[in-house]
Amino acid sequence: MHMELKKNRGWLVTQSAGLTLAVLVALLLLLPGRSFAQGMAQGEKPKEKTLYERLGGYDGISAVVEDFLGALGKDPMFARFGPGRSEDSHHRAKQLIKDQICWLTGGPCVYIGRDMATAHQGLEITQKEWDASVQHLQATLIKLKVGEKEQKEVLAAVDKLKADIIEKPKKEAGKDKKEEMAPAKN
Repeated sequence: MHMELKKNRGWLVTQSAGLTLAVLVALLLLLPGRSFAQGMAQGEKPKEKTLYERLGGYDGISAVVEDFLGALGKDPMFARFGPGRSEDSHHRAKQLIKDQICWLTGGPCVYIGRDMATAHQGLEITQKEWDASVQHLQATLIKLKVGEKEQKEVLAAVDKLKADIIEKPKKEAGKDKKEEMAPAKN
């Protein structure tokens, strides 16, 4: 048998070696396990996409964060949170929020910011401010045509952060300390 050499993308391959390789690949695909199509034919469900994927990946999350923070910036209730910070500081905070939402929704991002309690300590964020911010977030999700199921999942993920973000008013916090230090009544 005459073996002709062919140059294929920098590699020298004989025709018989190419044929052998093709047969091996075909056997590997057919014999050892089930293919995707075979699995689907046997009633297996495809793996559900992560919330990150269903939101449109990083670009979708970025659009949500941009719109949401824009809405907060226009709301007078949140005016006290913006002044006194550089433009770079605002950009960094925005990036950290994107990374955190990406991470919370099952995306490939790594959140490298501080924990929520430390990041919000001293800001005295109230329940009323929390509720208003959640309303802005939900309005953003609706505006960007995020599905109802995904909206609920995003809001549930964000709600897990609530306890570390809302701070008791100082009067209440001081009252609790006084009660703790008071002698026990019998």
